[in-house]
Amino acid sequence: MSDNFHKDDLKRAFGSFATGVAVATSHSSGFTINSFASLSLEPPLIIFNIYKTETDHVEFLKTNRFAINILSSDQEETSKLFATKDENKVSKTQHHISEKGNIIIDNSLGVIELTVFQQIDIADHVLVIGKVETLDTNNEKKPLIYYRSGYKQIT
Repeated sequence: MSDNFHKDDLKRAFGSFATGVAVATSHSSGFTINSFASLSLEPPLIIFNIYKTETDHVEFLKTNRFAINILSSDQEETSKLFATKDENKVSKTQHHISEKGNIIIDNSLGVIELTVFQQIDIADHVLVIGKVETLDTNNEKKPLIYYRSGYKQIT
């Protein structure tokens, strides 16, 4: 194993870990993530990161509330859209606003609404720890998977 590697080698190595795909949303917008993970059951916490130069993280976290929309296998186009800087991506997506004021993407595999528990500024990212407030899942749907720079589905 080499400790002399190029940034592209690192991206390939990270891409060898299959992840689910989700869209983080708040009161104003959203973006595609694959860094979402559970952190704790007591209290119920999740963790994900925001790339500071790609997202206005201050506006996104302004209300201290956000949602994680876990995408289903038929939502690849939603993932691609929310990975862009398109200012109209929310209006181009079927959604509703939750009682907590978050944008919720319709027909997702699951939705978790959270409050900000802690933010940690690390290099070019903000690590966000969220406390679960509400959740809903659809056991009939299959997840959208991202692996080695491509979308995959569980068959």
